Amino acid sequence: MRRALAILATIPIIFALTAHAALIEYDYTGRDNYSGGGSQSIVTYAGVMIFDTISSNVTFVDLRSDHTYHWSVDTNLVFTTIGLKDSITRTVITDSEGGIDTNGYYHLNDYMISGQNVTLTISSNATCTFPRTFSGSNNRNISADTYGTYRLKTWGEHMTFSPARTIPDNNQGLSASNVLNIILNELQTKGTLSVH
Repeated sequence: MRRALAILATIPIIFALTAHAALIEYDYTGRDNYSGGGSQSIVTYAGVMIFDTISSNVTFVDLRSDHTYHWSVDTNLVFTTIGLKDSITRTVITDSEGGIDTNGYYHLNDYMISGQNVTLTISSNATCTFPRTFSGSNNRNISADTYGTYRLKTWGEHMTFSPARTIPDNNQGLSASNVLNIILNELQTKGTLSVH
């Protein structure tokens, strides 16, 4: 569902923090629209996004309406700050790639979410400036399968900062990998099928 490779952080994230406060976590919902190969389907999902402010890696865990979960660690997202009036700023997270694959088929992936920056409390003694919510609804991916059948996916997401997750995880000094493993163990305990 997501993007991959090496991250460029082009925004300053302003912290008043200890060495252990490193994560900003979001709960999110989304809806994927798939078409191609003579069919069309919609899949909804809910999940957790974990932003590691030290490595700039972003981890996504999706629990889907088809009772599967998907996860990815993205390192190719670009963070950009947009200045608005009255010293208000927005953070925009993007990824875009396209080209011809090894089979000669065209592919395109465009992803963009954004939110207005505010001061967030991320641990008992740390704050940072980052959005409380992110939204994006013009995301799209077109690619061909190994038989040359093109498929189009469009999707939208809405993310909300989770102090209930972020603050205790940072207070305990957990890494994004620690949090991912806790979430995956919870999902496996519930018998959810992994599709990674």
